Amino acid sequence: MGKSTLRCALIGMGAAGSGLAVEAGLRGMDIASWYDTDPAIGDALAFAGGLSYEGQRGAGMVAMPPQAPSNAEAVAEADLIFVSTTADRHAEVANSIASAVKEGQIVVLNCGYVGGSKIFRDTLEARGARLPRVFELNNTLHLCGKINPATLSIRGHKRWLEIAGDRSDTDAPAFQSMMTLFPEFEFGENVLQNGLNNPNCIGHVPAYVGGAVLLDRDLGEMTSGILHFDEAKLGRVSRLCNAFEAERDRLIAGIGLQPLPVSEFGRRAYPAGSRIVGGIARFGPKLQRRFVHEDVPCSLVPMESLGHHYGIATPVTSALIDLAGTLESVDFRAIGRTVEVLSAEWIGRYCRQP
Repeated sequence: MGKSTLRCALIGMGAAGSGLAVEAGLRGMDIASWYDTDPAIGDALAFAGGLSYEGQRGAGMVAMPPQAPSNAEAVAEADLIFVSTTADRHAEVANSIASAVKEGQIVVLNCGYVGGSKIFRDTLEARGARLPRVFELNNTLHLCGKINPATLSIRGHKRWLEIAGDRSDTDAPAFQSMMTLFPEFEFGENVLQNGLNNPNCIGHVPAYVGGAVLLDRDLGEMTSGILHFDEAKLGRVSRLCNAFEAERDRLIAGIGLQPLPVSEFGRRAYPAGSRIVGGIARFGPKLQRRFVHEDVPCSLVPMESLGHHYGIATPVTSALIDLAGTLESVDFRAIGRTVEVLSAEWIGRYCRQP
């Protein structure tokens, strides 16, 4: 593929951000800059001379420029900014780049969870920033994990994702170029529906609760978090996942939106040949705690709050919030994306409840 003129900046170079870096390199994009708060990643990429990858996308290395000194310096000259931090850090990232972003730039949250683009844009507005056009994906492009700071293992490559935002923002040349380079992305303008249909919380939170006894155990080489939550979705945990998903879908339908069952998400995202079964080292039976600190305040808390707002019971969701909060000693409701945080007016723009 020829070199694209689209200049890309990557904020967050964990598994999700590294996956986008691989795709940017494979698709001929100009990786202009990147930044991650973990110094080990910068050191490893500099030593290795690039980002290595293996698995579903083959094996190879993508050349990477030196790490930018900060988030703000990374985004200053970019056309397209991929933000691949956990969703609970969206406001933090927006604060860090407020002095450097400008109109015409495209920001893509990878992924947004519930109301991510609203949180991101509100934070920029509060700082008096020149507002870019902010979009959010309903999931990450790959099922993957880091073997080490400079090597990515890709087990699955999603062939469909929804990207949501304001339709009036889609006329930007950078957005159109991105959509050409990423045919996996399908535009959907209902941002609230997009975030509520993110399937991550359906697997992550029940798996975390069901495997809580493992969290503080040293399991040797199997101590790190699981690569895919289906590996923990067994027995009674599966029952809890199913009950939680049914409750989520009732809530989404109850506020006049269209639920996307996890099975349908899988059918669209993972057609035949898009996943590797075996052949890549498993990452262990323990769910990484960072997922809980993302899923609970950015998915479960807004679901519960929407239920209260519209008079729809969410007992399973509430129980999971209580259990996760107790296990982590965190008041997730106090820091979560409630109706009050997102605003009833914004929610009303997307809900179609009679």
